[in-house]
Amino acid sequence: MPQKSNESYIKRDTKYMSMVAEPEMKDQVPAEPRRGRRRPLPDKVKNIVWGRAAGRCQYAGCNALLIGDEVSGAGDANAAYIGHIIADSKEGPRGDPILSPKLAQEPDNLMLVCDRHHRVFDREMVAEHPADVLMAMKRRHEDRIRTVTAIDEDLGSHVIRYAARIGTNESPVAMGDLKWSMIPDRYPLDGGWIDLDLATLDLPDHDPDFWRVQIRNLRTGFAEKVRGRMERQEIRRLTVFGLAPIPLLFELGRLISDIATADVRQLLRSPKGWKWDPEAPPLRFKVLRPSGLAGQVALKLEISARVADERIHAVLGTDVAIWAIAADGAHNDVMRSQADIIEFARLFRTTLDAIKVAHGENTIVQLFPAIPVSVAIESGRAWQPKAHPTLKIYDQNKKLGGFIFAHELEHAS
Repeated sequence: MPQKSNESYIKRDTKYMSMVAEPEMKDQVPAEPRRGRRRPLPDKVKNIVWGRAAGRCQYAGCNALLIGDEVSGAGDANAAYIGHIIADSKEGPRGDPILSPKLAQEPDNLMLVCDRHHRVFDREMVAEHPADVLMAMKRRHEDRIRTVTAIDEDLGSHVIRYAARIGTNESPVAMGDLKWSMIPDRYPLDGGWIDLDLATLDLPDHDPDFWRVQIRNLRTGFAEKVRGRMERQEIRRLTVFGLAPIPLLFELGRLISDIATADVRQLLRSPKGWKWDPEAPPLRFKVLRPSGLAGQVALKLEISARVADERIHAVLGTDVAIWAIAADGAHNDVMRSQADIIEFARLFRTTLDAIKVAHGENTIVQLFPAIPVSVAIESGRAWQPKAHPTLKIYDQNKKLGGFIFAHELEHAS
C-alpha cells in the first residue's frame, strides 16, 4: 500500500482550535545535533500550542500538567517541550526537504509534550512514531480540551452513584467512566459526587435479611446525603448511575421521585460504557391486557427478556390476571437512549392507571420485572404513591428457586 505523504496529514488536521494564551515556555531542545542555528519559535506560536493543549502533555495516555514546570522558574526543572511532528530540518525525525522549512513554525505541526515523551518520539522510538501517529495524538487531545472547555456552567449536575452486590458479583461504578459519559451534555459539579455505595455489605441476596437491611441502608444514606440538600435546593439536577438488584433500584427511584430533575443512565454492554447511543433506533413497546379480570393482578415488565406466565403461576397460582409491558426484540442491551426511558416511564404510568380502573382502587399489583437498571430507577420515579396501586416487587433468585417477593412500594391511602 502506498504511503501517505506527510503533507496530507498536516492539511487534514489544521484549523480546529481557537487560541488561548498560556505562560511562555522554552522551545524544544533538539533531539540531535543540527546544522546551523535554529530559529526560536515566536511567542504567539508558543502561546497557541500551549492554549490548544491546555498546558498538558499531548502524548497519548500521558496528559501530565506541565504548567508547574514553567511557573517554578527553575530552568533545570522545566520538563516541558514543544516538539515538531515534521522536524524543522530535513535531517531530523520525520524530516522532509520541502515540508520541514515550510512547517517549522506552524502550530498545527507542534506538540506540547513532557520531557519523557519528547525523548520517546524524537530519540528512542522514532520509527514507531510516524507523522500520522503523532498527529492523531495531537488531534484527540485538542478535541477533548475543546469539548471540556465548551461546556456551559449551567449544565453542572450532582451525581448519584449507587452500587450494591448482585449475587456473588461486585458492581463497581467507576468515577472516571461516569464523568466522561456525561460530557458535553452535563458535567459533574465540584463536590457534587454522592455515593450510596453498598458493595462492601457482606450479605448475600438469598439471606432472609438482605432486602430489609439493604432498603434500610439505602433510605438512611439518601436521607443523610440527598434529601435535605434537595429540599434546600442545593441540588437542582441529578445524574443517576445505578448497578444493583432491581427492587433496590425501584426504591432509589421512589426516593428521587419525578419531582427532581434527574438524568438516569444505563450501562451499555456494546460498546461498553454509560454514554447514550445517539444512533440507536427508537424502542417500540406494547401493552398486553389479560382476558379476564378475576383473581390477583400481576404485571410483567419484559424489556430485557420475556417472562413466561408459568413462572408467575408458580408464585401466585393460576387465578391471576396478567398484564405486560413488553419491548419488541427484548434483550439485555436494548435500552440505549434517554428517549426510550422517557417513553417507558409514560407507558408505565398509564398502565398502572389502567389497572386501577380495571381492578379497583385498592388493587395490589404483583410486579415481575425483567428490565435494565435504568428502567428500574425510572419506574420508581414514575410510580405515584397517592395515585397508583401498591406494587409488590419480585426478584429472580436461582438459589431460592425462582421469583421471590423482595420489596413493596405502598399505595398511600
